[in-house]
Amino acid sequence: MQGVCRVVVALMMAGTFAVPTPMTAQASPVPSRNAIVEGKRALAAKQFFQAKTTFAGFLLEHPDSIEGQIGLADAELGLHEYEAAELQYRRVVAVQPEMWSAHKNLVVVEAALDRWDEFDRERALLRGARQRGAPGITARESDVIDGFMVRGQRWIVREYFEPVGRSLTRYNFEHFSPDGKAEEYISLESAEAAQRALTTGDVRIGTDPGAVVIKDFALNWYTGKAHGTVARYASGEPSYERVRADVLRWLRRSIATKPADK
Repeated sequence: MQGVCRVVVALMMAGTFAVPTPMTAQASPVPSRNAIVEGKRALAAKQFFQAKTTFAGFLLEHPDSIEGQIGLADAELGLHEYEAAELQYRRVVAVQPEMWSAHKNLVVVEAALDRWDEFDRERALLRGARQRGAPGITARESDVIDGFMVRGQRWIVREYFEPVGRSLTRYNFEHFSPDGKAEEYISLESAEAAQRALTTGDVRIGTDPGAVVIKDFALNWYTGKAHGTVARYASGEPSYERVRADVLRWLRRSIATKPADK
């Protein structure tokens, strides 16, 4: 099972530097370029308010800059200003339809706004791009597509276009400790492959080892010491919305029954 990095805002695609004139060939970068660099640094440091201020100021003088628009949208996403971020990303893809970083962040935005039709349309667009081998995107990468809080715990969701690992994972729902380590995760994966991946020393929770395994998808829960099955899907791969609802229902019930930390 592949680890998942802590969810972060996707950074901007690299831009081109301004070409200096003969009179300024040895000069420092022009002020407009300095603003882009400053904004990128603020995004990398997760200083989203500063990044928003920087990119918004830059766009007053350069309203058609795609780099500036992406930077502003990324900052707004980092600030959870989802509707503002959506409008900005839409402006970008209207001009550059194959700006995949913008489409990927629109998936996250639509999930945050519970706009599942738009969420599915953006994912379908990215899937189509991968299937046709579009430049700038690959079938072997994964995307963060969602994030939510459950009883004070932050969870992120990663989708794998091509199922990965011994269990052929399609989605990973992950919860991280304050120091950034994955404490537990829930995976939608091949039920048969997940069973084959088990080792003799694994601790089973909530499942019957002798039960008939449905050779289809299963939603399985894991920690470093134990695992169990949350749900099984006998009729092919379920929609993400259904899987998400099953995960939320299980988490709310399981977290509520955990003993309080001492």
